[in-house]
Amino acid sequence: NITIENPTLFVLYGSSGSGKSTLLNLISGILKPQEGEIKYFNNNKPSIPKISYLHQEHTLFDATIAENVAFGIPEKQINLSQVQKVLKLAHLSDFISTLDQGIYTKVGERGVQLSGGQRQRIGIARALYHNAEVLVFDEATSSLDGITEKMIMEAIHNFSGKKSIILIAHRLKTVKKCDKIFFIDKGRVADQGTYQELVENNKHFKDMAAHA
Repeated sequence: NITIENPTLFVLYGSSGSGKSTLLNLISGILKPQEGEIKYFNNNKPSIPKISYLHQEHTLFDATIAENVAFGIPEKQINLSQVQKVLKLAHLSDFISTLDQGIYTKVGERGVQLSGGQRQRIGIARALYHNAEVLVFDEATSSLDGITEKMIMEAIHNFSGKKSIILIAHRLKTVKKCDKIFFIDKGRVADQGTYQELVENNKHFKDMAAHA
């Protein structure tokens, strides 16, 4: 059993194949549980939240940067100031300023005109654009260099206290400041607590942290 309080910033952490992404898909409603149940509440009343999910293999389309950020919104209805805002949060403003057509630059099929890190940051901007109540990041910074990852994590931390944020992270050093870590092992929640609490009380987690 786990309880996620709103708003909070928490992490699912564990070895490859431990069940992190499956749990994330269950929480997000992508998968339905075969046993047990998932309940959503807002002010103690049943309420399904609006969730923005950024998978580690998100897809870009052969359209402009603005259209990819505001995915699903007709071109004439795109809020351009919101696009600029989230691109800044995703640390893409400097890159956009070097492009002749700015946010109207086409990215190519699957974002072929961009680097892996730039594609991932556009995916992060897309997740932020729609003002969801819950932001879900499934290893969303895995293609970023260490400096950019740190900046993105700082941007994510800026939302803490305003939205619920769920992270799957592959580098523990990036999640030390999170409110709570759920340590997943062999399909179960083996332990939970802050980073420091888990290091002090869970030998398996401590060993993984030492080699992270």
